[in-house]
Amino acid sequence: MKEAEEAREEPSAEEPGTGGPLIIYFSRTGEQYTVGVIDKGNTAIVAEMIAEETGGDLFEILPRDDDYPMTYEELTDVAREEQALNARPSYAGPVPDLSAYDTIFIGAPVWWGDWPMIMYTFFEENASGLAGKTLIPFSTHEGSGLAGFDRKLAAACPDSAVGEGLAIPGHEAQDQQETVRGQVSDWVRSLGY
Repeated sequence: MKEAEEAREEPSAEEPGTGGPLIIYFSRTGEQYTVGVIDKGNTAIVAEMIAEETGGDLFEILPRDDDYPMTYEELTDVAREEQALNARPSYAGPVPDLSAYDTIFIGAPVWWGDWPMIMYTFFEENASGLAGKTLIPFSTHEGSGLAGFDRKLAAACPDSAVGEGLAIPGHEAQDQQETVRGQVSDWVRSLGY
């Protein structure tokens, strides 16, 4: 977690919000379905590709107290429990100044057919900052596709416009990165980048 925080603090060549979008994402490492133990999360890989294609800024949603299990089965049990409880796990901040962006890409892995509950924490705590923005969802998955991320994002952020999303299988993000890079490139071009 410390490495991710340090990476976020590195200065960029441009000031945040100077023309490109913001890419907000939640991603996990550890044991993942079909790909084994990974050092970089599937969603993180896709988020970085989006940033490269759009010139956007990255912000990773990190759990404040990261006690998520590193094994796949245990993680899915925790994800299911959070969903059943309608939990709102806290995340580490601070969030970038959302007023500096017109377009915000928002991505996460699909957990039990939905956004991870930590993303709902983010949506609710930043509702006013997301209002009036164009929000573009993306997911990584192993069979769920976009899992209604677009509809659920529109319901969670009713004062925002929601653009066409992208779904990438997690194993492809890990093992077929050039193919995925092409898909991301085509998608962001179709959105006007």
